Amino acid sequence: MGNHKLAGFTIIETVLFLGISSFLVVALIAATGNSVNLQRYNDAVQTLKSTLQQQYADVASVENSRNNNWSCDSAVTPVTTGPTSYNRGQSKCILMGKYVRLEDEKISVYRVIGYQQATATLANDVLSLRNNYRMNVLTTDVEKTTLEWGTRISYPKTQYGDRNEAYAKPQNPRKLALLIVRSPDSGQIYTFSVSDADVPDDSGINPTNISNMIVAGGFSPGEAQGARWICINSDGLLNGNPTAIQINAFASSASAIETQSNDYMNTSVLGFKC
Repeated sequence: MGNHKLAGFTIIETVLFLGISSFLVVALIAATGNSVNLQRYNDAVQTLKSTLQQQYADVASVENSRNNNWSCDSAVTPVTTGPTSYNRGQSKCILMGKYVRLEDEKISVYRVIGYQQATATLANDVLSLRNNYRMNVLTTDVEKTTLEWGTRISYPKTQYGDRNEAYAKPQNPRKLALLIVRSPDSGQIYTFSVSDADVPDDSGINPTNISNMIVAGGFSPGEAQGARWICINSDGLLNGNPTAIQINAFASSASAIETQSNDYMNTSVLGFKC
């Protein structure tokens, strides 16, 4: 009978196979991890975008479960006026909008209440809001959340890598406040914003700093009714290509809240990136 050789792998072939297999497994795990991180980051961005858009929906369709015998004292704190009531659906302490405070990863959403303190005939809604109405936040009804997956808001930068002073100040962490209010005179919704040192602490919001936010015009991006860009820092979830929330100038509805890619901002006339 003849001799028969048994077919098999050599030690070198086996080592090569295990090495290549290990490399593929590591690559697959890394790709899966990157995909999961990207999804988490996108979820965080979309959640913040939806939160901001929801405020416009709430302001446009106000729901008020209070009795109509409420009034506001001089500090714009709601108090009952006793058995005497006003016309159905009306009171002297009305819901006028929302106040959104963003700081780093923290989000605080307040209801804005107010009353008419004067009836002067003024040139436009903004002047009437500032001078004819006195507003404050309702501290007994605050929604406090945080950005998801460790993300936080941050500043735009110039194409050269430094912070763009036209759009952001060099404080860290970033702070931003939005006042979204509906004019009782016209029903029009307005958005006003301030940043950094002009943003009071949660316990320091009062009628004066709310009134100071109400300024007509979008003098330059990041002021008064001007546009805002909120970069979302991934805190290590992504290696690059972050996203920004864009609040368009003179925002009056949920459609004014958009997302913009870093590539778009860096190559567009905006001239900055996250």
